[in-house]
Amino acid sequence: MKRKFKIALALGGGGARGCAHIGVLKALENADIPIDLITGSSIGAVVGGIYANTPNAQEMHDKFSEFLESKEYRKSGLELFKRKESDENFFGQVATNIKARLVINIAQSKTSLVSARRLEGVLKFLIPDCRIQDTKIPFYGVTSDVSTGEQKVFSEGDLLPVAIASAAIPGFLPPHRINGDLMVDGSVVCPTPVIPAKELDASLIIAVDVSQALNDSPKLDNVINVMFQTQHMTAKHYNNLILKQADIVIRPNVGDIHWSEFKQLNFLVEEGERVTREILPQIKQIIRTKNGLWNKIFQN
Repeated sequence: MKRKFKIALALGGGGARGCAHIGVLKALENADIPIDLITGSSIGAVVGGIYANTPNAQEMHDKFSEFLESKEYRKSGLELFKRKESDENFFGQVATNIKARLVINIAQSKTSLVSARRLEGVLKFLIPDCRIQDTKIPFYGVTSDVSTGEQKVFSEGDLLPVAIASAAIPGFLPPHRINGDLMVDGSVVCPTPVIPAKELDASLIIAVDVSQALNDSPKLDNVINVMFQTQHMTAKHYNNLILKQADIVIRPNVGDIHWSEFKQLNFLVEEGERVTREILPQIKQIIRTKNGLWNKIFQN
């Protein structure tokens, strides 16, 4: 019974921190580490989808740099959400600039702070016009189904709407409808898409974790801060449980970067590349060992 040894790359969510994925891809590419399939949640779906279609990390880096100088970036509103305090959450970002009563009114009358048009403009600039089933590397975009509470993995269809849905951060961006189903950020139920990679029979899974660092000295002086700190604790533990199922976990040191700080692009790319280069000997050894065992089992 012959089965191909398949290496999967699982790219997690984290907003701008996901630009570190580009650096990871650069290092793997330069080291000739083959990637047989890519799963992506949130920004991982954006970066993963672009790379799957055109496997050239430097070209993608250049495209992101071009985006930061474009009118689409200026229109996106991302500059308005730079962190002014440690909490990475909707209320923490907005309440410092807008009175609490206005925030409550917004929350009651709108499904998001930013219109869908802004995200669509950003992703139209970055994402090529292509279908998922036609990408050079098999790609699987992960979203969260609001109605069922389950992850949904897309392996076909136009890449753009899947990327929009997977990156639709609740509160910041509205849910996105695909084939009648309402989707939000893939990171809600699948922060790093290791499990979809396992379900696709990957032989070895390299996961990239760009999640937010837990605030170790939070200001717990109000109900909202307590709620968001504890919610973050739950999310962190859940992601760590998922990551235990990967063979290799790459963790760029970007957890203190706010999800909206795309202007940190070059640092994020460099950090992803640096960390990956450092553990390349370990990655190669794990691949050799597991590939050898795989061949003994399935090639005889």
